[in-house]
Amino acid sequence: MNDESESTWMPLAVAEYVDRDEQLLSQLEGLLVLSGGRDELVTPEQIASETDVSVAASTDVFRQLSQTDAITRESFRTSVEDSAYRVNVEECRGVFERARHASRSVNAYEARQPPATEATPLVTFPSDPAFEDVSPTSFGMAWLMPTLTRQVKRSESSITLVAPFFEKDGFAHLEEVLFAAMDRDVEVRIISRYLTDTESYNYSVLKSFAKRADERGIDLSLLTCVDYTRWNAETPSAQRRQDGATPEFTLHAKIMLFDERSAYVGSANVTDYGFEHYLETGVLLEGPPVEGFVDLVRFLRNSEAATTVSLLD
Repeated sequence: MNDESESTWMPLAVAEYVDRDEQLLSQLEGLLVLSGGRDELVTPEQIASETDVSVAASTDVFRQLSQTDAITRESFRTSVEDSAYRVNVEECRGVFERARHASRSVNAYEARQPPATEATPLVTFPSDPAFEDVSPTSFGMAWLMPTLTRQVKRSESSITLVAPFFEKDGFAHLEEVLFAAMDRDVEVRIISRYLTDTESYNYSVLKSFAKRADERGIDLSLLTCVDYTRWNAETPSAQRRQDGATPEFTLHAKIMLFDERSAYVGSANVTDYGFEHYLETGVLLEGPPVEGFVDLVRFLRNSEAATTVSLLD
């Protein structure tokens, strides 16, 4: 193999075995150079024991270095891992300097690339005996409810829930983790419909949630509830309620945003049937597409039809 080819790929190969971590590269170089300066033989296993590098990674690094003049195999055992090597200090330093340079170049290139999109298909199975012998993994999916719960627990700044229908038993699946999030000073924003109708079921579910949060001493300034229901101007006030006239515009979307970094979009309403008993599907998105949902929710909250509702007046 010629020098030009070796100088192109081998230092990067060395860097890849330690995940292009410059600190680990320096640890390896330091011990190898020290052994070379003392004219001592060294093994991959010995290097691994004195650094944060695994034996497997150390062995792979030695395989690469042995293809250059940086190290020479002096004591042959049954495997590379157990064999002893003599280190050429100057050559070794040159290889590791190029490995660090290669790491910086590749890391800088990757940092300039747009973030990748990750999509996790989610499902709730129906209470149908036909589904007893299958699991979400049978279809390349994950359970809906545990995934949403984990996302709530990971949230550090805000959680936004958009849903047209709320039901007491369904909201109970999220209630405790939402309380815990608010205890961490995470803002909880809920957008639904018919919330200006204090007799509506949605209003009663969310009012009960706010009351229990207040009883726990949770700061209710962290909870914002917004109604998005636009009525025709000719609709009498007495008919602007859930069991009254049909709204001119409202929402049917089901969205959850977590710290504006991930978004659930799916079919399930915030009901016990939606979370536990009906066939529901959706997807958890992470990456650039989330920005579109963040913008949509922000636009919705700022629209003329959006009304912030107080739940404990």
